[in-house]
Amino acid sequence: MRHASPPRHSFAAILALAAMFLAAAAGAEGPLVRPEAVRAHVEFLASDALNGRGSGTRDELIAATYAASQLRQFGAEPAGDGGGYIQRVDLVLRELAGPPAIVVSPHSGPESRFVHGREVIVSAMAGPRIEAPLQKLDAGGTGKVRPGAAVFLVDSRPPAIAAASERGAAIVLTVADAQTTARWESQAARIPRLTAYLAAFGEAPSEGPTVVILGPDAARVVTALPEGSRVRVEGELKAMERGSTTNVVARLPGSDPKRASEAVLLTAHIDHLGLGDPVDGDAIYNGANDDASGVAAVLELARALASGPRPRRTVLFALFGSEERGGYGAAYFRERPSIPLDRIVANIEFEEIGLPDPKMPPHTLWLTGWERSDLGPTLAAHGARLVADPHPEEDFFRRSDNYLLARRGVVAHTVASNALYPQYHQPSDEPGILDYGHMAETIGSLIDPIRWLLDSDFRPRWTKDGKP
Repeated sequence: MRHASPPRHSFAAILALAAMFLAAAAGAEGPLVRPEAVRAHVEFLASDALNGRGSGTRDELIAATYAASQLRQFGAEPAGDGGGYIQRVDLVLRELAGPPAIVVSPHSGPESRFVHGREVIVSAMAGPRIEAPLQKLDAGGTGKVRPGAAVFLVDSRPPAIAAASERGAAIVLTVADAQTTARWESQAARIPRLTAYLAAFGEAPSEGPTVVILGPDAARVVTALPEGSRVRVEGELKAMERGSTTNVVARLPGSDPKRASEAVLLTAHIDHLGLGDPVDGDAIYNGANDDASGVAAVLELARALASGPRPRRTVLFALFGSEERGGYGAAYFRERPSIPLDRIVANIEFEEIGLPDPKMPPHTLWLTGWERSDLGPTLAAHGARLVADPHPEEDFFRRSDNYLLARRGVVAHTVASNALYPQYHQPSDEPGILDYGHMAETIGSLIDPIRWLLDSDFRPRWTKDGKP
């Protein structure tokens, strides 16, 4: 459906709608995954009634409550706050008063100032003032990044930026490409959002860099600067206020006294973009593939695993809030995990599994970072319809919540399918575009391999140089 402005729904109406979808999803019996059950989850989570499940909104909480009720019905035990399934994550949100600027200062001579929306686009900003020495990398982006540097990259693709961030860059400077130039006006109209931080832990250094896209004039100036010149990105802090996001956490305790202290963690993110700029009169960014499809996978795996013999190892299920805003739900879980991180045998994240990938055989999923550990090949050898990521140039391994856990040593990967679909981050990412037969078959192919992982003594390991 399309709405010029989203309709208002009473809480009672939303509960009635949820009950209808709960009944449909509960109709499946036994461990097999039915397309109708998968569709029931997606059609509620990605319905217009939830207004796109915006990060940290009441709609995200409603989606989390739905998922919690499903997990209870399937027999998973609560592992959230106060004996329930919901885990509240308190955040401190920061807002800028106006457009930030980048200031570059050579060793001698006058400094140059470029303003967001005019000469530059500040696409990500870790704090109200970030300063670092300039470091230039060659056209291939190779070379050792000096931690804390302002790294100037010719390559503006997300994988190059992510790689510089992983290697410790404080600021990443890139040159606008044709795609960025085409979207310059729309990006210029938005004041960049400052990174929030977890209220429970106080303000901590951001894990991601401040990212600045240089227009032609700014690029010429930066190109001419000598290494070591000072680069500063600054803005006026307008306000700091409290907010929150919501996780859902559940478990199936292991049956083996020796192995129950170990866990396999199955995750997805429950939020999406919420309400945004209308496209063809539709302002609801439903997020059916991103990531109601992944939530449906976790819920159906919970049902299947709970319906059979109790696994030897514990199964943890976590649905993270605010992935779209910066991974805050996953970051909180990482800092306060249900069990110590070194006891998490593996994390399998599910994201965007609702459409077949045209590069892959039918009913196949791919695993990001396949070559980084032995998890994917081992699960595939036990029947999972998993293959290597056919889009290595996109560096999807670093672009989901799994990466936050991988940085702490957990063997963590994301299962995905068609992640380059045209409806990505558009209001048209609606339930009707998904292939539920594909989803049911691929999710079903993972039940026995995951059960094997839970019942075996096998512990996945990073390959040489695979750990981020």
